Amino acid sequence: MKFTIFALAGALASANAHKQLRKVHRKLDGENARDELDGSAQISFAKCIEVTVQPDDDEDIQYAIQSGYAKPVKSFAAFYTNVYANDNEMMMVGLGDYVAAKVKSSAMKTQQMCESCREFEETCNPEEEEVEEEEAADEEEAAEEEEAADEEEAAEEEGAEEEGEEGADDAERKLATAIDDSFCYECQANGCYVEEEEGEDGAVDYKEQLAQFIEQTAECYQVENYADANGNAVYVGMTCGSYGDAAEFAVFLDEDCTIETNKLSAATVLAAAGANDDGVSMSQVYSYAAMYMQEAFTTTLSCEQVEYYDPNDGDYEYNADGDAAVEMNEACGNIVDDAVYIADCAAEDAAEEDEEEDEEDEEKWYDFDVEDGGDLDEVCAIVNYKMNAGESFEYFYDEKTQGTTYERDITGNLKSSSSKSGMGGGMIFLIILLVAGIVVAPVAWLINSKKNTQASETDYQGGTLS
Repeated sequence: MKFTIFALAGALASANAHKQLRKVHRKLDGENARDELDGSAQISFAKCIEVTVQPDDDEDIQYAIQSGYAKPVKSFAAFYTNVYANDNEMMMVGLGDYVAAKVKSSAMKTQQMCESCREFEETCNPEEEEVEEEEAADEEEAAEEEEAADEEEAAEEEGAEEEGEEGADDAERKLATAIDDSFCYECQANGCYVEEEEGEDGAVDYKEQLAQFIEQTAECYQVENYADANGNAVYVGMTCGSYGDAAEFAVFLDEDCTIETNKLSAATVLAAAGANDDGVSMSQVYSYAAMYMQEAFTTTLSCEQVEYYDPNDGDYEYNADGDAAVEMNEACGNIVDDAVYIADCAAEDAAEEDEEEDEEDEEKWYDFDVEDGGDLDEVCAIVNYKMNAGESFEYFYDEKTQGTTYERDITGNLKSSSSKSGMGGGMIFLIILLVAGIVVAPVAWLINSKKNTQASETDYQGGTLS
């Protein structure tokens, strides 16, 4: 049996406006194509975009949507690629892709630094015996030079001046080496050359666990060891928060993470699920993610791929003129590779299909923005239309019932990473773990039977069904 929503006249009017936008193409091809982005780009978050998608014809899903505790949505991240960009240069990509790239870049920063450090371990971390041999050789050489200087000082005055000039060149080279000395110091400070102590094999690497968790939720993560009251699987994915300025972890009823429910929180579900395959508490990993989620939406991501070199290595060749394109790093590449410029998305004229679609509308039980939330071109056309028409985006997520991972100031704005307290990340994480230890029991809820759910349209607390 299908449930028909006749009361949404305004929404159906909106559907007519959006109808001709469902077949799309992209403008600015060929000579008008935009310049390819490189490592000079700087990515900053603009807004969260949520669109409604065509739901399945499953009766249980239909009832959950009609009752107001589920909604078919898909979320995207809109962002700029330089600090001077305007809305014409705004791009969009799947919200999960954006969050995964930024969070992993922040969380794995030390590991990535250490990978570079290991390339220069012989320079930055020489063996003790080698150091002693080098010091002895330097002392012997210095003594010989002093003796030679005493014997030939008068005869080689001009040569001494030339040697002084060479010494100045050496000083310049040592300045470059000093930069490498600073690099080596950072390598040492980050413990990049510290051998793993015996017995540390079992230590939990929460950054690795976080990277894995973020990847899984970005794609739609089926929570193991957990099911709803009817034995149905649930999924955790990413969605727009109600403020529209950040992503939140939400619970979904389908494997594509498009049917979001506001009756369960991700924190509750993950806590009830216990540990993952590695034996690590899912609740702890979720709490650990909060620090990096805050940073992901309050900081700018530099796209430059930093390359280190040893100036004493004569075989290394680099572009001294600086006229080559700056290489883009992996994090930015993961964001922009599949992204599109919102202003470049347009719609083909679908007027010929209006008559057929009008007939189909009579049988629709739910109005939606796009048929396929995974079709970025189709979504982009709708987003472009809405932005040009001055339409606002609605968000289904409810922080009051679903929780939040963010800290905000009294005006509701996200606190920047620099404005947070001076406590270290480890201390903050310990506090989060203590709070996360107090977990509310999972909410028992049913969607398979009206007898088990007394929800009605008047109970609906999420966004507008449109």
